[in-house]
Amino acid sequence: MPALIRLIFLVLLLSCGASVSAAGNQAVKHALVLANGGYSRDALPNALRDGKLMAQTLRQLGFAVTERTDLPREEMMAVVARFTDGLPEGATALVYYAGHGMQVGGGNYLTPIDMQLTGEASVPLKAYPVRHLLERLALARSAVNILILDACRNNPFLPAGAVRYRSFNALGLAREHTPRGTLIAYSASPGQQAPEGQGKNSVYSETLARTLLEPQLEIRDIFNKVGSLVRRQSLDDQIPWYESSLTDDYYFQPPDGVTVAAGKPLQFARLGREGRKVRGETPPSLNWFNDLSVQEWDMLDWEIQQRVERLTADELPALEHKAEGGSLVHQTTLALAYREGVEKAIEPGSGKVTRYNANNSKALKWLAQAAEAGFPIAQVELGEMYFAGHGVDRNLDTARRWIEQANHVRYTRARLDLLQLDTLLSAMEAARDPYLGGVSKRAAAVPEERR
Repeated sequence: MPALIRLIFLVLLLSCGASVSAAGNQAVKHALVLANGGYSRDALPNALRDGKLMAQTLRQLGFAVTERTDLPREEMMAVVARFTDGLPEGATALVYYAGHGMQVGGGNYLTPIDMQLTGEASVPLKAYPVRHLLERLALARSAVNILILDACRNNPFLPAGAVRYRSFNALGLAREHTPRGTLIAYSASPGQQAPEGQGKNSVYSETLARTLLEPQLEIRDIFNKVGSLVRRQSLDDQIPWYESSLTDDYYFQPPDGVTVAAGKPLQFARLGREGRKVRGETPPSLNWFNDLSVQEWDMLDWEIQQRVERLTADELPALEHKAEGGSLVHQTTLALAYREGVEKAIEPGSGKVTRYNANNSKALKWLAQAAEAGFPIAQVELGEMYFAGHGVDRNLDTARRWIEQANHVRYTRARLDLLQLDTLLSAMEAARDPYLGGVSKRAAAVPEERR
């Protein structure tokens, strides 16, 4: 009898653990997972694994999942039509796509497995328009629509590049108009590329699958967190993006006392009205670098210096494209390259590298942009330029202001710079030395651990 009881308990335990969806989400949930990877050109094996991972994750969250792989265009259209036509009133609908995609003529297209590349003019006839997918969802009876695109994000008719991305090349997807009641999530920001990934899954889909299973996160908090984690893991090389027109908060696994019901506003059984967020408010995401360790900051600083040292002039367009897309690491790297010189000559025999063709105005522009966005390495570099009068009028107060701002994280170089600068300024004030540049009397720096 005890053995039978243990067996019954184990079965109950396993059945309870099969799904993590909270009882507070009572909406009917349907998901369509599309993964195209078996292309004759530029196959994407990770896309198929990403689709499987997302399907498993969504089933754990209580979704009824329709999973399809390696679809030709006609079948993609038919599958989407059946899915949207079958959505019940008030349902939550989620569509996830992994595979090649492109932007042509300002429109976004998902690449079917049977598409033959002949020219941009034929793309609307041979690819699957994202706009068509959004229109099908908008006309469905679902109350909440979620579209997640981990796509190739490139135009295959542009010249091929050296880096293998989840697309054929160059430009990423454009921003789509978001219909009411819809959230659209992209694995990279508009105009940027999403790498295929070196591991079993893409960085974006792996991070998203893990974060979706965290309880009590509102949907926009989920995608904010995913964005921060992907930026950190990729060293700002990939910046996820989402847009939302949801008019109420939405939870896959609601907190205690919160009920998600089909076609109804959130019901807060215990929190009361004062516990609600403002409708439609998207919480600001934390900087991805705020919790880096001392060692991680040292490595990131070293990595940026190495990128500048290895940079060649023909790599500038790609670097500028990433910088314009909002990558703080690329903005800082580009600034330092312009400051040191974007061309380089190597002396025969000694191997000594001399850089030339510097552009100080561009260096200051990019450093200031990254520093004002709160990136500590850019703040330190800018502070050191003002301290040394390198390309700017020397100003010790401005130097200290930027370096002090960089001290909110565990960045060794920033702390040492601030200590040395304050020691110098204290000595100058004691000697009443009229030094070049503005100097204001100041209190000594307080170590972070004492704040």
